Amino acid sequence: MARKRIAHIIFLIIIFVPALILSSCKRNEAVVEIDKDRLTIKDFLFDIYITRQEGNTLNDTYGDILGIDYWEYEVDGVSMEQISKNMILARVVYYEILSRQAKKEGLSLSAAEMAASEKRVDGILSSMSDEELADTGLTRDLIIKAYNKAALADKYYAAVTSSFKIDEKAIRNAMNPDEYREYVTECIYVPTVRYVDGQILSLKEDELDEAFERIMLAKQLIKDGYDFNAVLDRIDGISYYKRSFILSDITAESEYKEAARSLNNGDYSDITITKFGYYIIHMLDNNSPSRYEEAVNTAVMNKRTSLFKAHYEMLLKDYDITINYDYWDSIDLDSFIPYGD
Repeated sequence: MARKRIAHIIFLIIIFVPALILSSCKRNEAVVEIDKDRLTIKDFLFDIYITRQEGNTLNDTYGDILGIDYWEYEVDGVSMEQISKNMILARVVYYEILSRQAKKEGLSLSAAEMAASEKRVDGILSSMSDEELADTGLTRDLIIKAYNKAALADKYYAAVTSSFKIDEKAIRNAMNPDEYREYVTECIYVPTVRYVDGQILSLKEDELDEAFERIMLAKQLIKDGYDFNAVLDRIDGISYYKRSFILSDITAESEYKEAARSLNNGDYSDITITKFGYYIIHMLDNNSPSRYEEAVNTAVMNKRTSLFKAHYEMLLKDYDITINYDYWDSIDLDSFIPYGD
């Protein structure tokens, strides 16, 4: 992503709507008013740009494969476009409030921090054409303003959360390491299915025979002492990838997990058959602590986020915030063209 995203942003979409004083205004250039200070569409342009970039990338990557349009896809009856717009609105207000609080607390960005923001912004601008800049309405000054506001808000967040008392030891002791035992594997794979218009279809009989011959030949090469790289050099139609999982994951097939969990480090499995194809698994680490540490860190972060959520909700009570929904709802992220000054 072009802009640093910190973990505490995640809860904004949950707390934003009930926490603010909401009302509609006549359509005009102000999107939000905070204590009579107006945030216009210019204050939203960079977040809109980033969100559109992310959404369009996902659409280009998965849209055709899954047969869906990212912006129209619905979660619990709400389109991804509307969810994205809600998050943009929440995020811009969030950074505005926190940057104001930072100034009240006497916090500011150092010359080095502002220089770092400018360097990142110049990197973004160098990747954008003049036409793209014109289409988005962005300027160097607008992006720097957005970056510096976010950086100041982050500094306030860090200052506040540093005072939180979180018992990491208690959190760690409450979590069973065995539940997060991670198996790190690599595998070679010969598919027995193909994907057609979002459907999984079995290969034809002769293709299945060829697939089985390939995996049998691979098995023999491994038995003769060849590693996966050597196998891939000698046999066409075989894929390779790394695969890590804990037993509760649903990303790996049950047959794959069952075969892998019986392997010692360095062992190769026999041919493992799943509904997707034939695998031979090589165990790299059958007891990695990474997922356990990740789970502990996530639990600590969630606790910190929960405490800051309560703090943020208290801050919002001190501000009079009005949303111009007539204006905001008229914006189509998928085809957004900035409004005039």
